Amino acid sequence: MNKFILLAFIVILSVSGRSYSQGRLYTLAELQKTKLYKSIDDALKSPSSVYRINLSNKDLSALPPEFYTLTNLQSVNLSNNPITDLSYNIKELKNLQFLNLEGTAITNLPDELFNLKNLVSLNLNNMSSLNASAALGKIVSLEKLKELSMNSVYLMSVPPQIKKLKNLAILKLSKCGIAEVSGSIGELENLLYLDLTFNDISKLPEEIGNLKRLEELHLGGNQITRLPDEIKELSETLLLLSLAQIDNTTGEYVNNPISKEEVEKLQYWLPETKIIYIWN
Repeated sequence: MNKFILLAFIVILSVSGRSYSQGRLYTLAELQKTKLYKSIDDALKSPSSVYRINLSNKDLSALPPEFYTLTNLQSVNLSNNPITDLSYNIKELKNLQFLNLEGTAITNLPDELFNLKNLVSLNLNNMSSLNASAALGKIVSLEKLKELSMNSVYLMSVPPQIKKLKNLAILKLSKCGIAEVSGSIGELENLLYLDLTFNDISKLPEEIGNLKRLEELHLGGNQITRLPDEIKELSETLLLLSLAQIDNTTGEYVNNPISKEEVEKLQYWLPETKIIYIWN
């Protein structure tokens, strides 16, 4: 993500801090200034002052009950652990804003997770065991969510329910086996960044033109031969249109099967947009 997108995301988050029964919610900038704990034992020495914890790559298969007594937590990173489930006690972390479960072995997310109405960022990347469709059906209830990453989970489609995430600014759905994108995606009026790379998409819905705040659209590694004419509606905001993406395995760019003439037409429609494409 470029610096402009990151800055925009920080600005969006900075307006959300206000007082709640369990303490004030910190903005992202404020949260980054708090102490970062890296072990549960260390955190339990002063539980009321623990706002963020990074337990990534700790070989954890489960979280101890004591973890859920850290009720002021606002940022939790559990990535790359063999955790198979989260306790219903996750509901105790009412101030949680940032949750990273990337690379865990969780199959089903507990219903209690979706009662955490302060969540603004959820990372579910590389969760190969996750029932992604069921998870997404519940995620749409998180009305404050601003960033959702579900790269490399099997999803098949971007469902109509996605429209419920009205505050979403960043959506990453790379390598999900997606063949169909619902027109409801056009209702994500605050979307800034959309990554649909390395899927099986052959066309985008015309409603893509309704994303009037979109700044980056990543589509490399799909089967797209043309984009809908409505893409021209993004000429004032779209900074980057990527029709080719680097394959992390080979290091090579992978195109869509779109002709040079189509790309030139897109550039005419989007004169201020940087278009990434490799001529055959």
